[in-house]
Amino acid sequence: MIGKVKVNQSFGAMCRYVLQEQALGNGAEVLAAHGVRTDSAAHMAADFDAVRAMRPNLGKAVLHVALAFPVEEKEKVTNEVMGRIAQDYLKGLKIDPENTQWAVVRHQDKTHPHMHLVVNRVDLDGQTVSDQFIRSRSVDVCKGIEQAYGLIVADQVGRQQAREIGPTPKQQQATTPKEEQSAEWSRARQEIGRALSYTAGQARSFDELREALRPRGIELELTRRKDGSPAGVVFAQDGHRVKGSQVGREYSAGNLETGFAKARELGQDPVQQWQQLGQDYALAKLAAEYAQAKQRQAQQQPSRQPSRDFGIGD
Repeated sequence: MIGKVKVNQSFGAMCRYVLQEQALGNGAEVLAAHGVRTDSAAHMAADFDAVRAMRPNLGKAVLHVALAFPVEEKEKVTNEVMGRIAQDYLKGLKIDPENTQWAVVRHQDKTHPHMHLVVNRVDLDGQTVSDQFIRSRSVDVCKGIEQAYGLIVADQVGRQQAREIGPTPKQQQATTPKEEQSAEWSRARQEIGRALSYTAGQARSFDELREALRPRGIELELTRRKDGSPAGVVFAQDGHRVKGSQVGREYSAGNLETGFAKARELGQDPVQQWQQLGQDYALAKLAAEYAQAKQRQAQQQPSRQPSRDFGIGD
């Protein structure tokens, strides 16, 4: 099971996409929902936006997750099973399915079974649902669901498919040596990103991450400053070198070191360490939002001058 996570701005565009209203014979099927109408994209988006209004300054309130399964699981992953998995996925991310708006829609446009989960990042109490480290947390949740439901391990399938699928569309379209090199680098970056999504959350140091990546054919090169702090990290695969920040900002040397240091400090299970780090960031973000709201409120209040009728000394 693979979860592709994105955070977007428009519920209107997202609801139209998942319900596929404009596509003839689209095969989109609503499996389950909570707190929103499912008879049309317009109604669904309006319900999402009504709750989103409690946090008007939250720009990206749309959490969209595409949950996909290997084609071999087609008979096993029924609509009912998908609906249960979607709610277990939310619980795994610490999102209360009873106190949050969400909808899950199955699409039939691919050979492998997959569904789209749309979630409001403003819950029914008006609190913001954290998106900190959500991609690495999603990987951990998917692994847990694979175990709980006896599903094929997607990481193994992904590596096998990467060896079998042949050239990517960008590689096929390349006509010059420069274009070919660029396409091959892009593919290496994607494969490195996939590997990091399965390994970064399990490591407590760069050495541990290096050892976890080597069996996947990926080397880790780290440079440090004079004070010993990490200056930069590069991942290498088949002669292609990719900076951590080019894979994703969460994989820059500084952000990785922050995660490792917090994990070592907490001394918990590696998965719990990264989840705790995400919660800490969410609390800090919430505190900052509260302070900003109080500041705006103070600025909006009219200043009060001493009354000339009752002023002292008159």
